[in-house]
Amino acid sequence: MKFTPLRILFLAMTSGILISGCANFGNNAPENAGTISGKLTGVDVGASIILRSFKNGSLVKVAEGTTTENGDFFVTPEVPLARGFHQVIINKRWPLVLITDSTEAPNIQATIPLENKYLTDALIEGSQESSLLAEFYAVIMPLQDSLLDSQTAISTLSNEQKTEANKAMKMLIAEIDKTSLTFIKENEGHPATLAALEPLKIEKHAAAYKSVLKSLATSFSDSDYYMMLKKKYDASTTARTIPNQPPPKKTNRKNGQYAAGDEALDIVMADPDGNVRKLSDLRGKVVLLDFWASWCGPCRRENPAVVKAYEKYNSQGFEVFSVSLDSNLDKWKNAIEKDGLVWPYHVCDLKGWGNAASRAYGISSIPHALLVGRDGVIIETHLRGRALETELEKLFK
Repeated sequence: MKFTPLRILFLAMTSGILISGCANFGNNAPENAGTISGKLTGVDVGASIILRSFKNGSLVKVAEGTTTENGDFFVTPEVPLARGFHQVIINKRWPLVLITDSTEAPNIQATIPLENKYLTDALIEGSQESSLLAEFYAVIMPLQDSLLDSQTAISTLSNEQKTEANKAMKMLIAEIDKTSLTFIKENEGHPATLAALEPLKIEKHAAAYKSVLKSLATSFSDSDYYMMLKKKYDASTTARTIPNQPPPKKTNRKNGQYAAGDEALDIVMADPDGNVRKLSDLRGKVVLLDFWASWCGPCRRENPAVVKAYEKYNSQGFEVFSVSLDSNLDKWKNAIEKDGLVWPYHVCDLKGWGNAASRAYGISSIPHALLVGRDGVIIETHLRGRALETELEKLFK
């Protein structure tokens, strides 16, 4: 399961959570350190309890157990937990997030709601950082849910109603931003403040990202969650310092402002993990510059031909640089995985048809592919299916 911040990993944070009995054991770990236990009311005997850790952008299962007749449970991972973000999920439906490690023994007591998607009145003992995280989500999750409900319902409203709904959503976003920034200010140096960055747009709140990351650089920088946000911030900073790319060439071509013989314009953009990728880094290889999108049927039908070409010629110096015109990160990532696009050079700025690279290249329809030579000069354009295979046969004969 791929990790989606806030809406998935932290789904269990609810306005009804009550926290008490927090403990910081320091070097004096309890006898049952590393074990997460609890007592649940409202579940059947044998309810599934799964412990997952956030690693490399995914939630990875590290232990599992079941509830007893009395609702008691405990899970102990075979490999000691590293300090970071972890998730307990009950019956694959009710998650609860912890910030803990193998020196703590968090204990969770909660009543499972019949319909509510959140755990309510949960009592957590034995993990101070988990408690602070829960306090934040107790406030932020209801606001996030209200915003999500408004976004879902707006398509059914009249134009007049939409105007009012948009005003209400702007107010909700402002309140979410204020809540997150206040939490960060009041809890400097606590890992839970990383979660408060998630609702904030990095373009608008770069200072908050920089402050939180700096405050945790010594104490929490080894955690996967910290590293993910650090990559996101670094990619944003790099993008802001890159000189403006030249404007698109003015020609009368129907699709694409660059043709065979033109030098390919460099593309600098982030991949799905926030790493900055540059087309110019592939100088010395033959590169298929492929403009596509997950929502484009012809593009998806063309992908098997690109995969076939990559598998056949990659070892000989052939690479693919894919530029997506997506606006939804999850759909983009899912399409990459589903279509088997295994090359590492996937970039997108999530602006749809406003994608900076496609605008610079004058792309008006997709799929659109250009074959770029080792010297950075375009060899051919509008390559699809057999035409791509024929061109590559000439080059790698």
